[in-house]
Amino acid sequence: MLPVLRTERLILRLVEPDEAEKVVRYLVRNREHLRPWEPRRRPEYYALSTWRHTPQIERRQAVDGIGFRFRILINGGDGEFAGVVALRDVAYGSLRSATIGYSMDAVQEGNGYAKEAVQAVLEFAFGELRLKRIQATVMPHNERSRHLLRATGFACEGLLRQYLEIEGVWRDHEIWSRLSQPS
Repeated sequence: MLPVLRTERLILRLVEPDEAEKVVRYLVRNREHLRPWEPRRRPEYYALSTWRHTPQIERRQAVDGIGFRFRILINGGDGEFAGVVALRDVAYGSLRSATIGYSMDAVQEGNGYAKEAVQAVLEFAFGELRLKRIQATVMPHNERSRHLLRATGFACEGLLRQYLEIEGVWRDHEIWSRLSQPS
């Protein structure tokens, strides 16, 4: 069964097979908003043809337990995606970890939805998946994201130099982690 997470104000679920257009609308609507934080995207990244098979791929990853890309919907909202929280690189066995990433629609920032969604995904990761460690990377000047990580119990562990190319420049990123039970 595919996971659906619910909070007081949100529903977090995987994209449905017929929702590729919703994915593209979210990406196009937030293209400029997310540009400073994400790798440079080719024009075809925003094309429906690129995303047509994405729902099936993401659902297969969830069934296999290796990745969960939750789309955020607001209870009583317009049905459009308000954001994304993803667990990727999920590892089991002696590692029991994953990497978390997230983005919010520009018009939804500042109302606590991101914190609520990240908390729900952490509860899923530490509860149902029984993971031990969740990590995230963030550029040092991304204060909004750093604040979110701090507010959801993450601790900064250090700096990854020239970690990811953003806007044509190799950018340093901080690595943050949250443990299921602090040591």
